[in-house]
Amino acid sequence: MKPVPPPRLSLLRAVRTPVALILRRGPSKWVEAIRWDFATDRFERGHWFHGRIYDGRSDLSPDGEFLVYFASKFSGRTVNDTEYTYAWTAVSRPPWLTALALWPKGDCWWGGGLFTGARTLWLNHRPAEAAPHPKHKPKGLTVEPNPDAHGEDEPIYRRRLERDGWALRQEWQLQWHGLGRGYETLAPEERVKSAAPAAGSGQANGALQIVISRRLDNLKYREHFRVEGAAGDPELPPGPLEWLDWDPRGRLLALSGGRVWAAEVAENRVRRFAELLDLRGDKPEQRTAPSHATTW
Repeated sequence: MKPVPPPRLSLLRAVRTPVALILRRGPSKWVEAIRWDFATDRFERGHWFHGRIYDGRSDLSPDGEFLVYFASKFSGRTVNDTEYTYAWTAVSRPPWLTALALWPKGDCWWGGGLFTGARTLWLNHRPAEAAPHPKHKPKGLTVEPNPDAHGEDEPIYRRRLERDGWALRQEWQLQWHGLGRGYETLAPEERVKSAAPAAGSGQANGALQIVISRRLDNLKYREHFRVEGAAGDPELPPGPLEWLDWDPRGRLLALSGGRVWAAEVAENRVRRFAELLDLRGDKPEQRTAPSHATTW
């Protein structure tokens, strides 16, 4: 028997409070949402969703109170549903996916959004697609549609990276070879994120930084992470490595091999990674959102 591959993990950060949301994908067409409190390393498991959530087009509000996500669900019922459609953008309270606000999309081009303020949402829908569902209207939320919405994850994902501190070091160079071969990456995009001072220390870790290298081959995006400026050669967690980031405590965080890891950093040296959470054994189950997650 073939070994079961680990679930795929992605991370959404709140920019003004020490919380994040992990999106766990697997088995195929199932997604689990998990809230992570960096201050306590407490994890709260939320909804399972039978469909796809496009993490590259999703975001947390700066205070971590709201999640905007783009989702699709293909079935005989949803494909013929003209009210909600099979693809939509929604706002919920993470880690719960109950739609407080919802914008039917009807296809999987663009969609999703970014929070530009605690209660300001840049909706990646063109104005003609920006009418909310009458049963899911936003309350206390200023919504700005995007008249230039196009593509899929780009350029919304790039905008989120820039906002979250990933500075561009090298533009990518792409060549289009037609529908059969798609894109070839001649030079990858490189972005860097420097280590922030640990909370209360006031001291950064010198030139220590994470580098993300992004490629587009055919129509598939690929990301590779590495650490630069470390004393010695950091031993990263067993892979596949899907994300590296810094937390407000100055730790180096990793999502790798279906698990969540953190390593202390001092004097430009990355210490041994410790496993914080193993998500490999999670299986889809019915979970009921608490009452505070079902209302504005």
